[in-house]
Amino acid sequence: MDFISFCSCGKPIDETFIYCPWCGVRVKEVDDKDVLENVFKQLEAKQSNDRLSRVKRIENKIAEIEEALREFSKDSVHKK
Repeated sequence: MDFISFCSCGKPIDETFIYCPWCGVRVKEVDDKDVLENVFKQLEAKQSNDRLSRVKRIENKIAEIEEALREFSKDSVHKK
């Protein structure tokens, strides 16, 4: 928190807060549409990053399985 202000409840809050985390009172007027759009953009970015991370983990597991199958097939051919 760089700058501190006080809510009507008397508690200190970061001046960038829209609502007081202590009592829930709105302490700053903002355009709700802009706030919601920003929140949803951040959520979409996080979901996208999470999906990419899961895809990478799946790709790594597939590569491990493929390598194990190659080793298994080599062993099977050599035993015959």
